[in-house]
Amino acid sequence: MCEIRSMLETLNLSFSDKHLTWGAKLSSYSEELNRLPAGVIPVFIELNLDQTPPAGSVIIDHHNQSAGMEKSTSIEQFAELLGISLTRWQKLIAANDRGWIPELLRAGASPEEIASIRAYDRKCQGVTEEEESAAKAISESFVSSGKLDVLIIHLIHTSPYVDQLYGKCENLLIITPQTVNFFGWGEIVEKLGREFPGSWYGGNLPETGFWGVEMTNLEEVEYIKAEINGIIDGS
Repeated sequence: MCEIRSMLETLNLSFSDKHLTWGAKLSSYSEELNRLPAGVIPVFIELNLDQTPPAGSVIIDHHNQSAGMEKSTSIEQFAELLGISLTRWQKLIAANDRGWIPELLRAGASPEEIASIRAYDRKCQGVTEEEESAAKAISESFVSSGKLDVLIIHLIHTSPYVDQLYGKCENLLIITPQTVNFFGWGEIVEKLGREFPGSWYGGNLPETGFWGVEMTNLEEVEYIKAEINGIIDGS
């Protein structure tokens, strides 16, 4: 989203960005839609369509049912819509969006490029130095407990933890004060996506991916753990 916004600014195209986080909803832009001039075709980028979009709207997304290794990422869809080519940097952003570090490696990114792309991703999310330091500290003493590892953190963003633990665990469940998040097997991601309306998911599906939902109660967290372990135990 940061890069698409930068491209819109470079092209001098009008847009509205409320800097929403995971689970961003179309309804958050109701006022802007009500003021939309007649004949203008709105383009919605990575929004949960919690209300019916205006007829003729263009939808750009790469999450939930639109996610997958064979589907175009949002920045690729955006470039196609405008008929422009992506730079190498932007192509690597697309690879990162599709499948994180493994997909960046498949795209031929160097270690320095991967580090830059991931740092840019975390910066765009608003990851703080405190979160970076906390993730590094956990990584330094981390020992995987098996096919599923669970982290309970007191901060908000999960990406610094996932990046630091790359290659150290197979499936990771991170519980924050606001959300429950899973990173790992695509089978688990897709099952959780089906079972929890309002959740978000994506990645290099059906191989691997991520999933998240707003925190509701501890009983639901235990249910999520049981669902994940059920798939792992049956594999």
